[in-house]
Amino acid sequence: MSLEQDFIELLTDINKQLDSLQKEVRDIKINLTEAKGEREILKVEINNLKEEVKEIKISQQEQIWQLIWALIWTLIGILIATVVGFLVIGGRFIF
Repeated sequence: MSLEQDFIELLTDINKQLDSLQKEVRDIKINLTEAKGEREILKVEINNLKEEVKEIKISQQEQIWQLIWALIWTLIGILIATVVGFLVIGGRFIF
């Protein structure tokens, strides 16, 4: 009877350990599923950030060109004013 009792206790311990392992595997699977979901969210956020950076770069390029054109027109205006000023000083009026 003692051998049978020892065998039953051994099987009971094995079943408890298997149950514990199954619970750990379930927990790992749940964590893995959550991690996959979070990874997908991060992918979307990264793609959104890439698009925002791209838009910022385009906007900056447009602003640079606007500044360049403003500078060019300012220089043209200064040049015209200078030429007209010299013509007025020299007594030559443009009509």
